[in-house]
Amino acid sequence: MKLRLCVLLVPALLAAGCGPLEEEPAPVVDELTGQVLQEATTKYDMHRLLEDSDVTGGQAITPAQVQQFLQQQGSYLAGYTDPAYGKTAATLIVERSRASNISPLYMLARIQGESSLIQSGTSTNLSKATGCGCPDTSGCDAQYVGFGKQVECAAKKMRGYFTSLETTGSTISGWRVGVTKATSDPCSVKPVNKATAALYTYTPWVGAYAIQCGRTTVGGSSLMASIYNRYATAYPWTTSTAEGCYSGTVEATVPEASCVQSSSDALWRQCLSGTFTAGSTVKPSNCNVSFPYCQSTRLGRGVPTRTCVQASSTLWQQCGAEGVWRDAPGAGTTGVGPLGACYQVYAL
Repeated sequence: MKLRLCVLLVPALLAAGCGPLEEEPAPVVDELTGQVLQEATTKYDMHRLLEDSDVTGGQAITPAQVQQFLQQQGSYLAGYTDPAYGKTAATLIVERSRASNISPLYMLARIQGESSLIQSGTSTNLSKATGCGCPDTSGCDAQYVGFGKQVECAAKKMRGYFTSLETTGSTISGWRVGVTKATSDPCSVKPVNKATAALYTYTPWVGAYAIQCGRTTVGGSSLMASIYNRYATAYPWTTSTAEGCYSGTVEATVPEASCVQSSSDALWRQCLSGTFTAGSTVKPSNCNVSFPYCQSTRLGRGVPTRTCVQASSTLWQQCGAEGVWRDAPGAGTTGVGPLGACYQVYAL
Protein backbone atom coordinates (compact mmCIF):
# COMPACT_ATOMS: atom_id res chain seq x y z
CA MET A 1 0.00 0.00 0.00
CA LYS A 2 2.81 2.42 0.81
CA LEU A 3 4.50 1.70 -2.53
CA ARG A 4 1.25 2.55 -4.35
CA LEU A 5 0.98 5.84 -2.42
CA CYS A 6 4.53 6.84 -3.40
CA VAL A 7 3.83 6.14 -7.06
CA LEU A 8 0.70 8.27 -6.93
CA LEU A 9 2.59 11.12 -5.28
CA VAL A 10 5.23 11.44 -8.00
CA PRO A 11 3.03 13.32 -10.54
CA ALA A 12 1.92 15.74 -7.85
CA LEU A 13 5.50 16.47 -6.82
CA LEU A 14 6.50 17.08 -10.42
CA ALA A 15 3.52 19.40 -10.90
CA ALA A 16 4.60 21.35 -7.84
CA GLY A 17 7.99 21.98 -9.37
CA CYS A 18 9.92 19.19 -7.67
CA GLY A 19 11.51 17.88 -10.86
CA PRO A 20 13.99 15.04 -11.17
CA LEU A 21 17.48 15.50 -9.75
CA GLU A 22 19.99 16.97 -12.17
CA GLU A 23 22.48 14.45 -13.42
CA GLU A 24 26.18 15.19 -13.04
CA PRO A 25 27.87 15.84 -16.39
CA ALA A 26 29.70 12.87 -17.81
CA PRO A 27 33.48 13.05 -17.36
CA VAL A 28 35.49 14.20 -20.35
CA VAL A 29 37.93 11.53 -21.52
CA ASP A 30 41.13 12.50 -23.31
CA GLU A 31 40.82 11.33 -26.91
CA LEU A 32 44.53 10.51 -27.08
CA THR A 33 45.37 8.95 -23.71
CA GLY A 34 41.99 7.72 -22.50
CA GLN A 35 42.50 9.53 -19.19
CA VAL A 36 39.72 11.52 -17.50
CA LEU A 37 40.37 15.25 -17.79
CA GLN A 38 39.98 17.36 -14.68
CA GLU A 39 37.93 20.53 -14.71
CA ALA A 40 40.26 23.46 -15.37
CA THR A 41 40.59 25.86 -12.45
CA THR A 42 43.43 27.88 -13.99
CA LYS A 43 44.13 28.63 -17.63
CA TYR A 44 47.64 28.91 -19.05
CA ASP A 45 49.23 30.96 -21.81
CA MET A 46 49.63 28.56 -24.71
CA HIS A 47 52.74 30.46 -25.85
CA ARG A 48 54.46 30.07 -22.44
CA LEU A 49 53.31 26.89 -20.74
CA LEU A 50 56.30 26.35 -18.42
CA GLU A 51 59.65 28.00 -17.76
CA ASP A 52 62.85 26.34 -18.97
CA SER A 53 63.90 25.83 -15.34
CA ASP A 54 60.65 23.97 -14.64
CA VAL A 55 61.69 21.25 -17.08
CA THR A 56 65.45 21.24 -16.45
CA GLY A 57 65.59 22.13 -12.73
CA GLY A 58 64.79 20.08 -9.66
CA GLN A 59 68.41 19.08 -9.11
CA ALA A 60 68.02 18.51 -5.38
CA ILE A 61 64.81 16.47 -5.47
CA THR A 62 65.53 13.09 -3.90
CA PRO A 63 64.00 9.62 -4.28
CA ALA A 64 62.85 9.88 -0.66
CA GLN A 65 60.86 13.02 -1.47
CA VAL A 66 59.33 11.43 -4.57
CA GLN A 67 58.48 8.32 -2.54
CA GLN A 68 56.72 10.41 0.09
CA PHE A 69 54.83 12.29 -2.62
CA LEU A 70 53.70 9.05 -4.26
CA GLN A 71 52.49 7.76 -0.91
CA GLN A 72 50.69 11.05 -0.28
CA GLN A 73 48.90 10.70 -3.62
CA GLY A 74 47.90 7.08 -2.99
CA SER A 75 49.86 6.00 -6.05
CA TYR A 76 50.34 2.39 -7.10
CA LEU A 77 53.93 3.43 -7.87
CA ALA A 78 54.63 3.96 -4.15
CA GLY A 79 54.96 0.18 -3.79
CA TYR A 80 56.34 -0.64 -7.22
CA THR A 81 59.81 -1.96 -8.09
CA ASP A 82 60.66 -2.32 -11.77
CA PRO A 83 61.90 -5.90 -12.33
CA ALA A 84 64.00 -4.84 -15.32
CA TYR A 85 66.01 -2.39 -13.20
CA GLY A 86 65.55 -3.79 -9.69
CA LYS A 87 64.77 -0.27 -8.49
CA THR A 88 61.73 1.49 -7.05
CA ALA A 89 59.61 3.82 -9.15
CA ALA A 90 60.74 6.80 -7.04
CA THR A 91 64.41 5.97 -7.61
CA LEU A 92 63.90 5.53 -11.35
CA ILE A 93 61.97 8.81 -11.67
CA VAL A 94 64.83 10.72 -10.05
CA GLU A 95 67.74 8.73 -11.46
CA ARG A 96 66.57 8.53 -15.08
CA SER A 97 65.38 12.16 -15.11
CA ARG A 98 68.59 13.52 -13.64
CA ALA A 99 70.72 11.43 -16.01
CA SER A 100 69.32 13.63 -18.79
CA ASN A 101 69.26 16.80 -16.65
CA ILE A 102 65.47 16.82 -16.62
CA SER A 103 63.46 17.70 -13.51
CA PRO A 104 61.88 14.78 -11.62
CA LEU A 105 58.98 17.12 -10.82
CA TYR A 106 58.33 17.61 -14.53
CA MET A 107 58.53 13.83 -14.93
CA LEU A 108 55.86 13.33 -12.26
CA ALA A 109 53.58 15.68 -14.20
CA ARG A 110 54.32 13.88 -17.46
CA ILE A 111 53.49 10.49 -15.93
CA GLN A 112 50.22 11.76 -14.48
CA GLY A 113 49.20 13.47 -17.71
CA GLU A 114 49.89 10.42 -19.85
CA SER A 115 48.81 7.54 -17.62
CA SER A 116 47.29 8.88 -14.35
CA LEU A 117 49.68 6.60 -12.44
CA ILE A 118 50.73 9.24 -9.90
CA GLN A 119 47.22 9.49 -8.48
CA SER A 120 45.97 6.01 -9.37
CA GLY A 121 45.98 3.04 -7.03
CA THR A 122 46.12 0.57 -9.93
CA SER A 123 48.80 -0.50 -12.40
CA THR A 124 46.75 0.40 -15.47
CA ASN A 125 48.95 1.97 -18.19
CA LEU A 126 52.16 1.04 -16.36
CA SER A 127 53.83 -0.11 -19.58
CA LYS A 128 53.19 3.27 -21.25
CA ALA A 129 53.62 5.50 -18.23
CA THR A 130 54.97 8.56 -20.06
CA GLY A 131 53.47 7.91 -23.48
CA CYS A 132 56.99 7.83 -24.90
CA GLY A 133 57.31 5.96 -28.18
CA CYS A 134 53.50 5.86 -28.32
CA PRO A 135 52.44 8.12 -31.24
CA ASP A 136 48.84 9.31 -31.58
CA THR A 137 48.42 7.32 -34.80
CA SER A 138 49.68 3.90 -33.65
CA GLY A 139 50.57 1.70 -30.70
CA CYS A 140 53.66 1.89 -28.50
CA ASP A 141 57.10 0.86 -29.71
CA ALA A 142 58.01 -2.43 -27.99
CA GLN A 143 61.50 -1.21 -27.08
CA TYR A 144 59.99 1.40 -24.74
CA VAL A 145 57.49 -0.84 -22.94
CA GLY A 146 58.00 -0.90 -19.16
CA PHE A 147 58.02 1.76 -16.45
CA GLY A 148 61.76 2.39 -16.22
CA LYS A 149 62.13 2.42 -20.00
CA GLN A 150 59.25 4.86 -20.29
CA VAL A 151 60.81 7.31 -17.81
CA GLU A 152 64.22 7.05 -19.45
CA CYS A 153 62.73 7.49 -22.92
CA ALA A 154 60.76 10.60 -21.89
CA ALA A 155 63.77 12.20 -20.18
CA LYS A 156 66.08 11.55 -23.12
CA LYS A 157 63.58 12.92 -25.63
CA MET A 158 63.07 16.17 -23.69
CA ARG A 159 66.82 16.58 -23.28
CA GLY A 160 67.22 15.97 -27.01
CA TYR A 161 64.66 18.65 -27.83
CA PHE A 162 66.46 21.18 -25.61
CA THR A 163 69.81 20.29 -27.14
CA SER A 164 68.44 20.69 -30.67
CA LEU A 165 66.97 24.08 -29.80
CA GLU A 166 70.29 25.18 -28.35
CA THR A 167 72.39 23.93 -31.26
CA THR A 168 70.17 24.28 -34.35
CA GLY A 169 67.34 26.50 -33.12
CA SER A 170 64.71 23.88 -33.96
CA THR A 171 63.35 20.58 -32.65
CA ILE A 172 62.96 17.48 -34.79
CA SER A 173 59.37 18.45 -35.70
CA GLY A 174 60.19 22.08 -36.48
CA TRP A 175 59.23 23.86 -33.27
CA ARG A 176 61.27 27.03 -32.68
CA VAL A 177 61.36 29.78 -30.08
CA GLY A 178 59.70 32.92 -31.42
CA VAL A 179 58.33 31.25 -34.57
CA THR A 180 54.62 30.51 -35.05
CA LYS A 181 53.60 26.93 -35.81
CA ALA A 182 50.25 25.14 -35.92
CA THR A 183 49.35 22.48 -33.39
CA SER A 184 47.02 19.55 -34.03
CA ASP A 185 44.03 21.27 -32.33
CA PRO A 186 44.67 23.38 -34.49
CA CYS A 187 46.04 26.51 -32.80
CA SER A 188 48.73 28.96 -33.94
CA VAL A 189 51.37 28.94 -31.21
CA LYS A 190 54.52 31.08 -30.96
CA PRO A 191 56.67 29.59 -28.17
CA VAL A 192 58.50 32.17 -26.09
CA ASN A 193 60.98 29.70 -24.58
CA LYS A 194 62.60 26.31 -25.14
CA ALA A 195 60.38 24.54 -22.60
CA THR A 196 57.22 25.42 -24.50
CA ALA A 197 58.71 24.45 -27.88
CA ALA A 198 59.88 21.14 -26.37
CA LEU A 199 56.47 20.41 -24.85
CA TYR A 200 54.73 20.85 -28.20
CA THR A 201 57.33 18.63 -29.83
CA TYR A 202 56.46 15.88 -27.34
CA THR A 203 52.69 16.51 -27.56
CA PRO A 204 51.62 18.71 -30.50
CA TRP A 205 48.27 19.72 -28.96
CA VAL A 206 47.41 22.81 -26.90
CA GLY A 207 44.52 21.00 -25.25
CA ALA A 208 41.96 21.98 -22.68
CA TYR A 209 43.88 24.18 -20.26
CA ALA A 210 45.01 27.24 -22.25
CA ILE A 211 43.51 30.72 -22.26
CA GLN A 212 43.50 31.37 -25.99
CA CYS A 213 42.79 28.15 -27.86
CA GLY A 214 42.74 24.40 -27.58
CA ARG A 215 40.66 21.30 -28.09
CA THR A 216 38.64 20.66 -24.94
CA THR A 217 38.54 16.89 -25.41
CA VAL A 218 42.34 16.56 -25.32
CA GLY A 219 44.62 17.26 -22.35
CA GLY A 220 47.50 18.29 -24.57
CA SER A 221 50.59 20.19 -23.51
CA SER A 222 48.57 22.68 -21.48
CA LEU A 223 47.74 19.77 -19.18
CA MET A 224 51.45 19.52 -18.32
CA ALA A 225 51.39 23.13 -17.09
CA SER A 226 48.29 22.47 -15.01
CA ILE A 227 49.64 19.34 -13.35
CA TYR A 228 53.19 20.67 -12.88
CA ASN A 229 52.00 23.80 -11.07
CA ARG A 230 49.63 21.78 -8.91
CA TYR A 231 52.36 19.33 -7.91
CA ALA A 232 54.90 22.10 -7.31
CA THR A 233 52.76 23.42 -4.45
CA ALA A 234 51.40 20.09 -3.19
CA TYR A 235 54.65 19.06 -1.49
CA PRO A 236 57.57 20.99 0.12
CA TRP A 237 60.08 20.18 -2.61
CA THR A 238 63.68 21.23 -2.29
CA THR A 239 64.39 22.35 -5.82
CA SER A 240 67.86 23.85 -5.42
CA THR A 241 70.59 24.18 -2.87
CA ALA A 242 74.02 25.78 -2.73
CA GLU A 243 75.10 23.06 -0.30
CA GLY A 244 75.20 20.30 -2.88
CA CYS A 245 73.48 18.45 -5.71
CA TYR A 246 71.53 15.23 -5.74
CA SER A 247 73.27 12.59 -7.89
CA GLY A 248 71.43 9.55 -9.19
CA THR A 249 74.79 7.87 -9.77
CA VAL A 250 75.83 8.25 -6.13
CA GLU A 251 72.17 8.06 -5.04
CA ALA A 252 72.82 10.84 -2.54
CA THR A 253 73.39 14.58 -2.35
CA VAL A 254 77.05 15.32 -3.02
CA PRO A 255 78.83 18.45 -1.69
CA GLU A 256 79.37 21.63 -3.65
CA ALA A 257 82.21 21.33 -6.22
CA SER A 258 81.96 17.51 -6.25
CA CYS A 259 82.55 15.75 -9.57
CA VAL A 260 80.60 12.66 -10.63
CA GLN A 261 81.24 10.37 -13.58
CA SER A 262 77.69 9.51 -14.55
CA SER A 263 76.63 5.87 -14.59
CA SER A 264 74.37 6.53 -17.60
CA ASP A 265 76.91 7.93 -20.07
CA ALA A 266 80.32 7.99 -18.29
CA LEU A 267 80.47 11.80 -18.68
CA TRP A 268 81.80 14.02 -15.90
CA ARG A 269 79.53 16.57 -14.23
CA GLN A 270 80.42 18.99 -11.44
CA CYS A 271 78.11 20.41 -8.79
CA LEU A 272 78.35 24.21 -8.91
CA SER A 273 75.91 26.46 -7.01
CA GLY A 274 73.51 23.59 -6.49
CA THR A 275 73.39 22.53 -10.16
CA PHE A 276 75.36 19.97 -12.15
CA THR A 277 77.25 21.27 -15.18
CA ALA A 278 76.80 19.80 -18.65
CA GLY A 279 78.56 16.51 -19.26
CA SER A 280 82.22 16.40 -20.32
CA THR A 281 84.60 13.59 -21.23
CA VAL A 282 87.33 15.35 -19.22
CA LYS A 283 87.28 15.39 -15.43
CA PRO A 284 87.22 18.96 -14.01
CA SER A 285 90.47 19.99 -12.36
CA ASN A 286 88.99 21.61 -9.24
CA CYS A 287 86.89 18.79 -7.71
CA ASN A 288 86.75 18.82 -3.91
CA VAL A 289 85.71 15.16 -4.05
CA SER A 290 85.13 12.90 -7.05
CA PHE A 291 83.12 9.79 -7.82
CA PRO A 292 84.81 8.18 -10.84
CA TYR A 293 84.48 4.72 -12.29
CA CYS A 294 86.56 2.15 -10.39
CA GLN A 295 88.87 -0.08 -12.38
CA SER A 296 88.03 -3.74 -11.82
CA THR A 297 90.83 -6.26 -12.42
CA ARG A 298 88.34 -9.09 -12.29
CA LEU A 299 86.02 -7.56 -14.89
CA GLY A 300 88.79 -5.99 -16.93
CA ARG A 301 87.11 -2.59 -17.16
CA GLY A 302 85.85 0.38 -15.21
CA VAL A 303 82.50 0.33 -13.44
CA PRO A 304 80.37 3.17 -11.97
CA THR A 305 80.24 4.28 -8.35
CA ARG A 306 78.21 1.93 -6.10
CA THR A 307 78.88 -1.11 -8.32
CA CYS A 308 79.44 -4.27 -6.25
CA VAL A 309 81.90 -6.96 -7.40
CA GLN A 310 82.79 -10.29 -5.84
CA ALA A 311 86.60 -10.37 -5.98
CA SER A 312 87.01 -13.81 -4.39
CA SER A 313 84.98 -16.49 -2.66
CA THR A 314 85.02 -14.47 0.56
CA LEU A 315 85.49 -10.87 -0.60
CA TRP A 316 82.85 -8.48 -1.91
CA GLN A 317 83.73 -4.85 -2.71
CA GLN A 318 81.83 -1.73 -3.73
CA CYS A 319 83.15 1.14 -5.88
CA GLY A 320 83.44 4.26 -3.72
CA ALA A 321 84.59 7.88 -3.77
CA GLU A 322 87.86 8.67 -5.54
CA GLY A 323 87.69 5.34 -7.36
CA VAL A 324 88.58 3.36 -4.24
CA TRP A 325 87.11 -0.10 -3.67
CA ARG A 326 85.51 -0.54 -0.25
CA ASP A 327 84.76 -3.81 1.51
CA ALA A 328 81.09 -4.76 1.21
CA PRO A 329 80.63 -8.10 3.04
CA GLY A 330 76.84 -8.19 2.73
CA ALA A 331 76.55 -7.11 -0.91
CA GLY A 332 76.17 -10.65 -2.22
CA THR A 333 73.07 -11.34 -0.14
CA THR A 334 71.53 -7.90 0.47
CA GLY A 335 72.63 -5.96 -2.61
CA VAL A 336 73.81 -3.18 -0.30
CA GLY A 337 77.30 -1.91 0.44
CA PRO A 338 78.82 0.95 2.47
CA LEU A 339 77.64 3.46 -0.17
CA GLY A 340 74.10 2.10 -0.24
CA ALA A 341 72.30 -0.01 -2.81
CA CYS A 342 74.60 -1.60 -5.38
CA TYR A 343 74.28 0.02 -8.80
CA GLN A 344 75.07 -3.35 -10.35
CA VAL A 345 76.13 -6.68 -8.82
CA TYR A 346 78.77 -8.98 -10.31
CA ALA A 347 79.13 -12.33 -8.57
CA LEU A 348 81.75 -14.97 -9.39
